Amino acid sequence: MIIDKPWGKVATYALNQPSSVRVITVEPGQETSVHYHQMRDEMWIVLDPGLTIQIGNRVVQAEPGEEFMVAAEETHRIGNGGTTRGRVLEIAYGYTTEDDTLRLEDDYGRPLEPDW
Repeated sequence: MIIDKPWGKVATYALNQPSSVRVITVEPGQETSVHYHQMRDEMWIVLDPGLTIQIGNRVVQAEPGEEFMVAAEETHRIGNGGTTRGRVLEIAYGYTTEDDTLRLEDDYGRPLEPDW
């Protein structure tokens, strides 16, 4: 299953097994929203150069092969300052669904987390 996003796409290879496996592609000059998930942890393996990984307050210019853990409820974002598409292999542990994406910042006008 491939889901197009304004910043790139997400290709899912296994969904809601003990873990879900996806490849996140971010186009040059684009970035995901700052968001978090309540029902899953994620492990990211950077596949391409040019990506910036933001987890909480930590921002890293990532190199291919670097691994990052994103705990449930921890804010995160992937940005691509390079000139070619950048990919991250994501292995998610827990319930993986788009309705568990709670956005705090978004450059594309999509809804943010409800202000309860």
